[in-house]
Amino acid sequence: MKYLKYFNRLNENHTHENDVDLIIDTMRDFLDDDRNILFKSSVGDMRYQDYIDKNSNYKLFKPIINAGHLIRGQFSIVFQDIKDYSDFLSVSNQMQSVFGRLKDEDWTMYDMKIGTTQGDVKFQTNLLTFLSFYFSKPDQKIEEDFKWPDEKDLKEIFEKYGLINLYFDYYRPSKHLPHLHDGPIEVTI
Repeated sequence: MKYLKYFNRLNENHTHENDVDLIIDTMRDFLDDDRNILFKSSVGDMRYQDYIDKNSNYKLFKPIINAGHLIRGQFSIVFQDIKDYSDFLSVSNQMQSVFGRLKDEDWTMYDMKIGTTQGDVKFQTNLLTFLSFYFSKPDQKIEEDFKWPDEKDLKEIFEKYGLINLYFDYYRPSKHLPHLHDGPIEVTI
C-alpha cells in the first residue's frame, strides 16, 4: 500500500498526453514554419498532423513507457527536410532552446545523427536529407515486486490483438540469479 501513493503521483505527473504536449510545445517554432518533422519512440512514430488529429499514430507514440520494473523515457526528433549546410546550422542553433526546455523536464539529448541521400560514405553538404536528435530520461525504478507474465497472460495479449498462438516456450530469470532480473524475457512462439 505504501507504493500506491507513489504510483498515483507518477500517473498524474507523467501521462501520455502531458509528455507529448511538452514535446510538441518545445517544437512549436519549427512546426509553425511547416518543417517536415517525425517524432519517434520505441513503440511508434508520429507527425504533427497525427498530434492534431489524435489518431492511432498519436496514441502509439509513447516517449515514456512502463518496462516492467522500470519507467523509461526515450524518443527522437527527426527533421526530414534539411536543405543544405546553412539549414543544418540554422536548425542546430534553434534547437538549443529546445534542449534547454526539455532539460528542465529531465530530458537529455544523448545523440545526433545527420543523414545524406548517399549514406554515410562521404559527407556532402548539398546532399543532406535528415537530422535526428535523440533524447532520454533517467530510468525510474518501480519499488514493488514485479510480476512476470505467465503463459495465460501472454495468450490474452495475443488474443486481444487477434494473433493466434500455437505454442509457447517461455524463459524467465531464476529468482536465485537476481542479476538476471534486469534482462529480457525470451518467448518463442
